[in-house]
Amino acid sequence: MRVINDRYNRELRSFELARWMLANEARTQTIRAWTGLSGDRVRTLARSHGSYTARALQRHRGPSPNSLYALLSTARARQEAAAAVGLCCLLEVFPEKRIPNARKALPGLLRGERLLTAFEILRGVIPQTRLSLEHLVLLVLDMAGGETWKIDHCTRCHATILIDLLCKHPQRVCEFCEPAEESEVQEPLALSATPATEGEAEEPWQQRRLFD
Repeated sequence: MRVINDRYNRELRSFELARWMLANEARTQTIRAWTGLSGDRVRTLARSHGSYTARALQRHRGPSPNSLYALLSTARARQEAAAAVGLCCLLEVFPEKRIPNARKALPGLLRGERLLTAFEILRGVIPQTRLSLEHLVLLVLDMAGGETWKIDHCTRCHATILIDLLCKHPQRVCEFCEPAEESEVQEPLALSATPATEGEAEEPWQQRRLFD
Protein backbone atom coordinates (compact mmCIF):
# COMPACT_ATOMS: atom_id res chain seq x y z
CA MET A 1 0.00 0.00 0.00
CA ARG A 2 2.85 2.36 0.83
CA VAL A 3 4.47 1.70 -2.56
CA ILE A 4 1.21 2.62 -4.29
CA ASN A 5 0.89 5.81 -2.23
CA ASP A 6 4.49 6.80 -2.99
CA ARG A 7 3.93 6.22 -6.68
CA TYR A 8 0.69 8.21 -6.61
CA ASN A 9 2.37 11.10 -4.77
CA ARG A 10 5.20 11.14 -7.26
CA GLU A 11 2.77 11.18 -10.18
CA LEU A 12 0.84 14.01 -8.57
CA ARG A 13 4.01 16.04 -7.97
CA SER A 14 5.07 15.44 -11.59
CA PHE A 15 1.78 16.80 -12.89
CA GLU A 16 1.84 19.79 -10.54
CA LEU A 17 5.42 20.65 -11.54
CA ALA A 18 4.50 20.28 -15.21
CA ARG A 19 1.54 22.64 -14.79
CA TRP A 20 3.77 25.07 -12.91
CA MET A 21 6.35 25.00 -15.71
CA LEU A 22 3.68 25.39 -18.37
CA ALA A 23 2.41 28.49 -16.59
CA ASN A 24 5.96 29.91 -16.91
CA GLU A 25 6.19 29.14 -20.65
CA ALA A 26 8.58 26.20 -20.48
CA ARG A 27 9.02 24.08 -23.59
CA THR A 28 7.94 20.44 -23.77
CA GLN A 29 11.47 19.01 -23.72
CA THR A 30 12.33 21.05 -20.61
CA ILE A 31 9.20 19.83 -18.80
CA ARG A 32 9.94 16.23 -19.80
CA ALA A 33 13.47 16.45 -18.41
CA TRP A 34 12.42 17.78 -14.99
CA THR A 35 9.16 15.85 -14.47
CA GLY A 36 9.80 12.52 -16.17
CA LEU A 37 6.50 12.80 -18.09
CA SER A 38 6.29 11.82 -21.75
CA GLY A 39 5.85 14.43 -24.45
CA ASP A 40 2.30 13.27 -25.18
CA ARG A 41 1.29 13.65 -21.53
CA VAL A 42 2.79 17.12 -21.38
CA ARG A 43 0.92 18.22 -24.50
CA THR A 44 -2.33 16.68 -23.20
CA LEU A 45 -1.82 18.45 -19.90
CA ALA A 46 -1.25 21.76 -21.69
CA ARG A 47 -4.51 21.39 -23.60
CA SER A 48 -6.62 20.23 -20.65
CA HIS A 49 -5.35 22.90 -18.25
CA GLY A 50 -5.63 25.90 -20.55
CA SER A 51 -7.42 27.99 -17.97
CA TYR A 52 -4.75 27.30 -15.34
CA THR A 53 -1.88 27.99 -17.74
CA ALA A 54 -3.32 30.99 -19.52
CA ARG A 55 0.15 32.41 -20.30
CA ALA A 56 1.28 29.11 -21.80
CA LEU A 57 -1.50 28.76 -24.41
CA GLN A 58 0.76 30.43 -26.97
CA ARG A 59 3.65 28.10 -26.36
CA HIS A 60 7.20 28.49 -27.63
CA ARG A 61 8.11 26.10 -30.41
CA GLY A 62 11.46 24.64 -31.34
CA PRO A 63 14.47 23.74 -29.20
CA SER A 64 15.28 25.36 -25.88
CA PRO A 65 17.93 28.14 -25.74
CA ASN A 66 21.47 26.77 -25.82
CA SER A 67 23.58 29.90 -25.31
CA LEU A 68 23.61 32.53 -22.56
CA TYR A 69 25.97 35.06 -24.13
CA ALA A 70 23.23 37.00 -25.92
CA LEU A 71 21.15 37.17 -22.74
CA LEU A 72 24.05 38.16 -20.47
CA SER A 73 25.41 40.83 -22.80
CA THR A 74 24.04 43.72 -20.69
CA ALA A 75 24.83 44.78 -17.14
CA ARG A 76 21.20 44.56 -16.03
CA ALA A 77 20.82 41.04 -17.39
CA ARG A 78 23.95 39.92 -15.52
CA GLN A 79 22.60 41.45 -12.31
CA GLU A 80 19.27 39.65 -12.70
CA ALA A 81 20.99 36.36 -13.51
CA ALA A 82 23.25 36.72 -10.46
CA ALA A 83 20.20 37.38 -8.27
CA ALA A 84 18.49 34.26 -9.66
CA VAL A 85 21.61 32.17 -9.05
CA GLY A 86 21.81 33.47 -5.49
CA LEU A 87 18.22 32.37 -4.89
CA CYS A 88 18.97 28.96 -6.37
CA CYS A 89 21.91 28.61 -3.99
CA LEU A 90 19.75 29.48 -0.99
CA LEU A 91 17.10 26.96 -2.06
CA GLU A 92 19.71 24.25 -2.71
CA VAL A 93 19.01 23.84 -6.40
CA PHE A 94 22.73 23.33 -7.07
CA PRO A 95 24.56 20.18 -5.97
CA GLU A 96 27.42 20.37 -3.50
CA LYS A 97 29.93 19.34 -6.16
CA ARG A 98 30.16 19.67 -9.90
CA ILE A 99 28.13 17.05 -11.78
CA PRO A 100 29.47 15.59 -15.02
CA ASN A 101 26.76 15.58 -17.70
CA ALA A 102 24.54 17.80 -15.54
CA ARG A 103 21.96 18.17 -18.32
CA LYS A 104 20.90 14.59 -17.71
CA ALA A 105 21.92 14.00 -14.09
CA LEU A 106 20.62 17.18 -12.41
CA PRO A 107 16.92 17.51 -13.43
CA GLY A 108 14.42 15.95 -11.03
CA LEU A 109 11.23 16.67 -9.14
CA LEU A 110 12.71 18.12 -5.94
CA ARG A 111 15.24 20.36 -7.69
CA GLY A 112 12.58 21.35 -10.21
CA GLU A 113 10.23 22.48 -7.45
CA ARG A 114 13.04 24.47 -5.84
CA LEU A 115 13.99 25.97 -9.21
CA LEU A 116 10.43 27.16 -9.86
CA THR A 117 10.25 28.63 -6.35
CA ALA A 118 13.44 30.60 -7.00
CA PHE A 119 12.12 31.80 -10.35
CA GLU A 120 8.82 33.00 -8.94
CA ILE A 121 10.58 34.82 -6.10
CA LEU A 122 12.73 36.55 -8.72
CA ARG A 123 9.61 37.49 -10.70
CA GLY A 124 8.05 38.90 -7.54
CA VAL A 125 11.09 41.07 -6.83
CA ILE A 126 11.83 42.02 -10.47
CA PRO A 127 8.52 41.80 -12.38
CA GLN A 128 10.05 43.10 -15.64
CA THR A 129 13.01 40.71 -15.67
CA ARG A 130 14.17 39.52 -19.08
CA LEU A 131 15.31 36.23 -17.59
CA SER A 132 12.89 33.47 -18.62
CA LEU A 133 12.50 30.09 -16.99
CA GLU A 134 14.23 28.48 -19.97
CA HIS A 135 17.21 30.79 -19.53
CA LEU A 136 17.39 30.03 -15.81
CA VAL A 137 17.29 26.29 -16.52
CA LEU A 138 20.13 26.66 -19.01
CA LEU A 139 22.15 28.73 -16.53
CA VAL A 140 21.62 26.24 -13.69
CA LEU A 141 22.61 23.26 -15.85
CA ASP A 142 25.69 25.07 -17.16
CA MET A 143 26.87 26.07 -13.69
CA ALA A 144 26.14 22.66 -12.15
CA GLY A 145 28.36 21.10 -14.79
CA GLY A 146 31.06 23.79 -14.48
CA GLU A 147 30.99 24.40 -18.22
CA THR A 148 31.02 28.15 -18.94
CA TRP A 149 29.86 30.13 -15.91
CA LYS A 150 30.50 29.94 -12.17
CA ILE A 151 29.41 31.73 -9.01
CA ASP A 152 31.80 34.21 -7.42
CA HIS A 153 31.65 37.28 -5.20
CA CYS A 154 32.55 40.89 -5.83
CA THR A 155 35.97 41.69 -4.37
CA ARG A 156 34.60 44.97 -2.98
CA CYS A 157 31.04 44.43 -1.71
CA HIS A 158 30.91 40.60 -1.77
CA ALA A 159 27.73 40.58 -3.87
CA THR A 160 27.01 37.45 -5.89
CA ILE A 161 28.34 37.73 -9.45
CA LEU A 162 28.77 35.44 -12.44
CA ILE A 163 32.22 34.70 -13.85
CA ASP A 164 32.78 33.64 -17.45
CA LEU A 165 35.15 30.66 -17.31
CA LEU A 166 36.16 31.16 -20.94
CA CYS A 167 37.40 34.71 -20.29
CA LYS A 168 41.17 35.01 -19.81
CA HIS A 169 40.91 37.96 -17.43
CA PRO A 170 37.47 37.82 -15.78
CA GLN A 171 36.28 40.91 -13.96
CA ARG A 172 35.63 40.13 -10.30
CA VAL A 173 33.70 43.28 -9.41
CA CYS A 174 29.95 43.76 -9.68
CA GLU A 175 28.31 46.31 -11.95
CA PHE A 176 27.79 48.73 -9.05
CA CYS A 177 31.45 48.69 -7.97
CA GLU A 178 32.85 48.77 -11.51
CA PRO A 179 32.77 52.59 -11.94
CA ALA A 180 34.67 53.05 -8.66
CA GLU A 181 37.24 50.48 -9.77
CA GLU A 182 37.82 52.28 -13.08
CA SER A 183 38.10 55.72 -11.46
CA GLU A 184 40.86 54.46 -9.16
CA VAL A 185 42.81 52.79 -11.96
CA GLN A 186 42.51 55.67 -14.41
CA GLU A 187 43.03 58.94 -12.54
CA PRO A 188 42.36 62.07 -14.62
CA LEU A 189 45.43 64.00 -15.70
CA ALA A 190 45.67 67.50 -14.21
CA LEU A 191 47.60 70.38 -15.85
CA SER A 192 49.61 72.53 -13.48
CA ALA A 193 48.66 76.16 -14.00
CA THR A 194 50.70 79.19 -12.95
CA PRO A 195 49.35 80.36 -9.59
CA ALA A 196 47.55 83.70 -9.63
CA THR A 197 49.39 86.61 -8.11
CA GLU A 198 48.06 88.25 -5.00
CA GLY A 199 45.11 90.53 -5.69
CA GLU A 200 44.65 89.05 -9.14
CA ALA A 201 41.41 87.13 -9.79
CA GLU A 202 42.03 83.56 -10.77
CA GLU A 203 40.60 82.86 -14.23
CA PRO A 204 38.72 79.63 -14.87
CA TRP A 205 40.80 76.93 -16.51
CA GLN A 206 40.51 76.75 -20.29
CA GLN A 207 41.91 74.18 -22.68
CA ARG A 208 44.39 75.72 -25.16
CA ARG A 209 45.90 74.59 -28.42
CA LEU A 210 49.16 72.69 -28.11
CA PHE A 211 51.29 74.90 -30.42
CA ASP A 212 49.90 78.37 -29.63
